[in-house]
Amino acid sequence: MTDAKAPRAVWQGRIGAGLDPRAKALNDSLPVDRRLWAEELALSRAYAQAIAECGVLSAPDLEALLSACDVLEAELSTGAVTLAGEDVHSAIEDELAKRCGGPARRLHTGRSRNDQVVTLLRMRVMRLCEETIEGVQRLERALLARARGCGDRVVAAYTHLQPAQPVLLAHWWLAHVAALERDEARFGNAREAADLMPLGSGAVAGSPLRYDRALLATRLGFSRLALNSLDSVGDRDFALEYLQAAAALAVHLSRLGEDLVLWCSPGFGWYRPGDGFATGSSLLPQKRNPDLFELARGKSARLIANAERLAILLKGLPSAYQKDLQEDKETVFDTADTLEALLAALAPAIEALEENAEAMDRTVVADLLAVELADSLVDDGLPFREAHALVGRLWAEAERRQVAPQELPLERCLAIAPQLTEARLASLSVSRALARRGHAPGAGPDSVRAQLAWHEGRLGLGPGEPVTPTVERLSSPAAASPAAASVAAESPAVASAAQEERLEAGLILRRAGPDDVRGIALVMADYVMKAVLLPRPVSELYQSIREFHVVVREVGGGEPEVVACAALRLLWGDLGEVRSLAVRPDCHGRGLGGKLVSRVLDDARALGLHRVIALTREVAFFERCGFQVVERETLPRKVWTDCVRCPRRHACDEVAVAFDVVPGASEMAALGRRSHRHPLPQGSAGEMSLPIVT
Repeated sequence: MTDAKAPRAVWQGRIGAGLDPRAKALNDSLPVDRRLWAEELALSRAYAQAIAECGVLSAPDLEALLSACDVLEAELSTGAVTLAGEDVHSAIEDELAKRCGGPARRLHTGRSRNDQVVTLLRMRVMRLCEETIEGVQRLERALLARARGCGDRVVAAYTHLQPAQPVLLAHWWLAHVAALERDEARFGNAREAADLMPLGSGAVAGSPLRYDRALLATRLGFSRLALNSLDSVGDRDFALEYLQAAAALAVHLSRLGEDLVLWCSPGFGWYRPGDGFATGSSLLPQKRNPDLFELARGKSARLIANAERLAILLKGLPSAYQKDLQEDKETVFDTADTLEALLAALAPAIEALEENAEAMDRTVVADLLAVELADSLVDDGLPFREAHALVGRLWAEAERRQVAPQELPLERCLAIAPQLTEARLASLSVSRALARRGHAPGAGPDSVRAQLAWHEGRLGLGPGEPVTPTVERLSSPAAASPAAASVAAESPAVASAAQEERLEAGLILRRAGPDDVRGIALVMADYVMKAVLLPRPVSELYQSIREFHVVVREVGGGEPEVVACAALRLLWGDLGEVRSLAVRPDCHGRGLGGKLVSRVLDDARALGLHRVIALTREVAFFERCGFQVVERETLPRKVWTDCVRCPRRHACDEVAVAFDVVPGASEMAALGRRSHRHPLPQGSAGEMSLPIVT
């Protein structure tokens, strides 16, 4: 029997009676997939426009359906409506039908829940990968701050949990950053795997409708199209890649948690968990437990199991869609929730750690220099195996006498080996040991500095690797030739000199060049750490340096230092964006931001752009520059090319503002917001809008 109040199942044409309540409890997926309602509404909007192109929906029906989607989205966001039904697809369709009637019942034309569900899951997995990468980068920034704050602090490195060799403490923190960098790449690969639109596959054999799949893909945030309908409805490789990337990340978070549990234990005592990130005991009042780091270790089992669970589910299925695949989303959602909680808590917990330098210093003992002594014997021509054996005998003798090796009587040392002189033993030092390992991938100072620079540049926190000095070209014969002079006159560097504007206090406003990249990265770094600006890797800054203007300060006898920057990014032939606008705090209040925006607008005019936009929290500043607040929906080029890939797009608090280079451009954009087309370079002329095949 069916509940008379329950919505009619979408498949009840063939089977008149509904499901037995016991079967219904097992069959219905809405308790799990209701979380995909936002993706389902996005799909409903985009697909409605696609089938309108085929003549399935009239223009008034399309407008009614899109309005119903807007109303339902608002009601679901506030909790005013609760979905009911078998799954999120039929529940959303039923709610839309209540609001606009017939048009909602036409929405399923040419598609199946089989290609719907995989489309929604791909959209969600792309978003989850982006959010996870952002969370991993937050954790990396916290680890980098710890590494940078360690300075030249030396501790023992351990193998088998036994003291092994001296390392800089920063090197240990950076080891975890190196592992997380690989995790970023894995989630990037998983996102790419998910970026494939299967819609149009129908239940298994494809759709009779011919519409612009490339345009539909663009509206949904995809950049590639599935080619085989039978494969695409059953493919969950992308979900498996996401879960496997999460399992690898879980291993790294577990190892980080284990290190921190050890470092917070009395045996090490290097750190103490900060208030707010430690718990006590219900029985033992003196306890300060590092539970958060233990949970990072413990949650890894859950994340690894989710990847195994989906792999086991998939390995026995025939091709195409099977009901077993209903189980895929639970693993994905559970992994996403677990990662979100872990990554949100770990970064601040690491920032809150309290350091005990004395405990760290106590780990730097004589045993750490044994291999240094062996290496010094090798320097004298002794084979390493012989040197290893002699040093081992020396350490055994010291252990037997319960003294440090350097405290053994000289005659006893010489009896073991004549090379073990007093001078050789006295020359052993931690600083020399680290200096000998200063090249990559060692634990010495130069290696650690290079690692810090690399990761800070990669994460938008600094200039990255040192710039290679430019080669002096004055002696080149070509430089004196007329042709060379002509080329030089047209080069960006020479052209920019004509645009230099001298400001007060030794400041110069000019176009940026490659030598300014390090300075731009340093100016932006503080804003990236505060989440005001999105991180721009140094490699991206080099690629886009022609977009930038900078304000530099002349320093007596040295290179000019960048104190402010801004860029114009072209989003389309008629649209540009103010990007990476940053002014160093010690230069605030001098009008540098306004002058940079003015330069960006000059570039826009020279390029013939109609509008320049910005997404900002500093609305009042941009209004003073002549911008006006606009609806984000009037910026489809920005939304479909950048925002769709932004990890913060689902929780964005920035306001869209626009400057009309051509008067009335924003008004025209608002009028055309629903009809805007942005085709991908995919598909063929034979796949354009055609009538439905009957």
